Amino acid sequence: MRKAVLLNDTRVDRHHGCTTVIETIDNLARRSGIEIIAKSPAHSDWRADDAITSAIARADLVLVNGEGTIHHDRPAGIKLLEVGKFAHDNGTKAALINSTWQANSDASLQALNNFDIVSVRESASQAELAKHGIEARRIPDLALYHTPPSAEREGTGYCDSVQGPKALALYQRMWSLGAEPLPLVQLDMKPLTIARWLTRYDPSKSAIFKPAHAMKAMRATLQDYRTQEPHRNVTTSKVAAKELVVTGRFHMLIFCLGARTPVLALSSNTHKIEATLADAGLEPWRIVSNPAHIGEALIERASQWHGDEAANLDRFLKQGRSAMETLFEDLAELSKQ
Repeated sequence: MRKAVLLNDTRVDRHHGCTTVIETIDNLARRSGIEIIAKSPAHSDWRADDAITSAIARADLVLVNGEGTIHHDRPAGIKLLEVGKFAHDNGTKAALINSTWQANSDASLQALNNFDIVSVRESASQAELAKHGIEARRIPDLALYHTPPSAEREGTGYCDSVQGPKALALYQRMWSLGAEPLPLVQLDMKPLTIARWLTRYDPSKSAIFKPAHAMKAMRATLQDYRTQEPHRNVTTSKVAAKELVVTGRFHMLIFCLGARTPVLALSSNTHKIEATLADAGLEPWRIVSNPAHIGEALIERASQWHGDEAANLDRFLKQGRSAMETLFEDLAELSKQ
């Protein structure tokens, strides 16, 4: 078995999408003959962790799980990119996989030269890198490797957005339409968690002291806690049993695609949702700019596939999952060089 170290283990985010990404990495790595000997959690600094740096120095390969971290020169993304040079200085191969890339600096682009393989999740990231002469593979988010069982479909579900104000606007619209909440994030009842969730719905933290807003924020927070499902397979089975899911969260979009469930999506904090939906061959009207625009007529229309959407999605799933397997086979070969 070849030895690898994984950076940006996002399971700490208590999120079914992130845990599924790491599950896919573990399974495909093992199948390809790669043993992951150490993992650096998201939000930690690998540079200050002696166990991680020593593991990289003796490993054959370091894998950076980019996910949604490397955009707009976020400090967390810059730290991840720095591992490429560290790996090469220690004779270790490096790969950036499963990443979105958007609006990063020339210094960040330069850091990519230290990676032997770069794989991004959607065409917009691939095109942005191509403009700078960087060749990247396009392989869908690794959570797409999970395949929920098919089921009889009924009703509409919804999931939030990483952008709090947009999430609350979506919730209010879905409450009026009687849809079923399908949260992905796993909340605890620790005071800091609840405070963070209550205040995320408005950029002004003081808004929570306004009774009208506070009531909606409290309803949304309690709903997320009470309806959360600890088991990923239960959540994705519910997704597979819906006629439609409305979401502003990227990994819920991925679960919908994997379950072949029709979807309406709100844009997020990067181009990943719009680009993935286009890559899957779905109609552009499935992107909704404002939750207030979602009405019964749109719900009915969106609950069916139109034109070539179903065939396009089948092709996207088959090719994407095959490309994931090929990636890890190539990573295993890279680690032998």
